[in-house]
Amino acid sequence: MASRLSKEKRPDLAVGGARELMRRGVPVRLLVAGDGPLRSSVAELAYGLPVELLGFVPDRGRLAGLLGAADVVLAPGPVETFGLAALEALACGTPVVASVHSALPEVLGDAGRASASTPRCVADAVQQLLAVDVADRRRTARRRAEQFPWSATVEGFLDAHGLRAHGLPVGPVAGADRTARRTP
Repeated sequence: MASRLSKEKRPDLAVGGARELMRRGVPVRLLVAGDGPLRSSVAELAYGLPVELLGFVPDRGRLAGLLGAADVVLAPGPVETFGLAALEALACGTPVVASVHSALPEVLGDAGRASASTPRCVADAVQQLLAVDVADRRRTARRRAEQFPWSATVEGFLDAHGLRAHGLPVGPVAGADRTARRTP
């Protein structure tokens, strides 16, 4: 899991899913990359489980390595919209389990599974993904990520928010003229 440890991200479901997988006899190790106000309560919930709280991982290369080494990435929060961490996991070839109540199932397509907000359902979704051949699930994840290049993502965002309809300029910002001045 790569996420802020806050109520809306539901890290408790990731830990609960790991507990349920262990109960089923499935070997599990949950790495949690992220920090936040629920860190101590997540640590308490994870006590005695193979869960490692890594804290915030500022090194993008290290985070990509963690995402790529995982068998499955969990994004159990029900209020995820686009889910950049989930898309980064897909780009690393790792499928994602996301909340059925978030917008992520639409982003994931067949490169992930949607799960109801219970540890049992999270564990079920993880097991469904693990049942797929490793090479197939990694290839599917990467192909899905390729459908979301930044250019298409920005275009979709503008369309979804009706910004084109208001005549706002659409184009790259990186090359914007920094010498432009405001007029009173």
